[in-house]
Amino acid sequence: MNPVVLPELRYRRLWFCAGLAIALAVLVVCLIPGGKLPDMRVSDKTEHVAAFVMLAFWFGSILVRRDLFWLALALLLFGGAIELAQGAMRMGRNADVHDLFADAVGILLGLALALTPLGRWARWLENLVGRKTA
Repeated sequence: MNPVVLPELRYRRLWFCAGLAIALAVLVVCLIPGGKLPDMRVSDKTEHVAAFVMLAFWFGSILVRRDLFWLALALLLFGGAIELAQGAMRMGRNADVHDLFADAVGILLGLALALTPLGRWARWLENLVGRKTA
C-alpha cells in the first residue's frame, strides 16, 4: 500500500523523504556494533521508545489518518526487522523481544502525539515559510 501524504501540504516529498532519512538514521544506529556506541546513560528500552516515538510522530503527522494503522504496522515490522538483523549480526548486539515491545510503546505514543494539535507541525512550518516569502 502506498502511503498518502496529506494533500494540503506543499512540501509533501520533502517531509516524506526527511522521514525516510530519520528512519535510515535509526537503522544505522541500531546496527552499529554495540561497543562503538556512546553510553547515553539511559536504558536501551528508553532509546527504542524515543526512536519510535520520533518516527511515528513524524510520519503520523504527515500521512492521512486512514493510513495510520498501516504506518503502525510498518513501523512495528521495521522494528522487528532491526531485531532480527541485530540477532544475525553477532557484533555485540542481540535480538530482544523487549526491544520490540519498547518499539510498540513508542509507536503508540508517537501516533497519539501526532493526533494532537502538535501533529500540525508541518502545516505550521509551511504557513510560516509562506508568510516570510510573501
